[in-house]
Amino acid sequence: MRPRASGHRLVLVWRYMAASPATVPGETIGSMVNKAAVFEAMLRSGGWLATLPEAVRQAVFKASSVRTIAPGAALFEQDGPPTGLHGVFSGDIRVVGHSRDGRAVIMGVIHPGEWVGYLSCLDGLPHAYSGIARYGARTLSLAPADVARIFERDVATYRLLLAPELAAERKLAQFIIEGMGLPLVQRVAARLCDLGRWPYGEDAGPVSPLDHISQEELAMSVGATRPRINEILRDLASRGMVELGYGRIVVRDVAALEQFARGE
Repeated sequence: MRPRASGHRLVLVWRYMAASPATVPGETIGSMVNKAAVFEAMLRSGGWLATLPEAVRQAVFKASSVRTIAPGAALFEQDGPPTGLHGVFSGDIRVVGHSRDGRAVIMGVIHPGEWVGYLSCLDGLPHAYSGIARYGARTLSLAPADVARIFERDVATYRLLLAPELAAERKLAQFIIEGMGLPLVQRVAARLCDLGRWPYGEDAGPVSPLDHISQEELAMSVGATRPRINEILRDLASRGMVELGYGRIVVRDVAALEQFARGE
């Protein structure tokens, strides 16, 4: 099930933690994992899957396969062909975009109970970014043909597939309008919270704990250098918003950090 942050605390752990044993990237492991149990756990997480009508959920269950993605492997690759929809139930998927000059930008983190792959399912074009299982992950995946068969049956069902991508577009518009003009320290504060929420959901509700997010990754997500990020984190710690430890950041009060990010 999707991990949830307790009350007002958000923990980011940077050090390596061993991932579950994995097979080759994308391999269906059917008998190794009880698909029904995985499906029920994802329903209980309260994510996108739980919002679908019962008939649609059952169709997703029947057509989906359980996959294990090896540590460091790509679930899908930027400019690669559409791979369908993927719901994460263990580990996480880093959504990373690569610029023409080779810069890598972490755009979001898909946590257990959350889904990714909507854009390519909707437009049929190559992936606009990569999905990397940095420390390994397991997914419940739906092939492109099955996505089309299930969700293109009528307008109302198609909107279920479209809604998360529209939410992401609204968040992007808000970032362009407001976020790009914020001082770097406020952008960092916002990213500490954003990376703990589903990129396709609203900027509200609980924040999932983030594991293995390094200062370098945080830096590339806001267009800054690692030394500057370290300086900002120490500044936030001096304000009592975060606590810095060995390989760890503890956000003491998510609400206060969000207010700071908005300049309030």
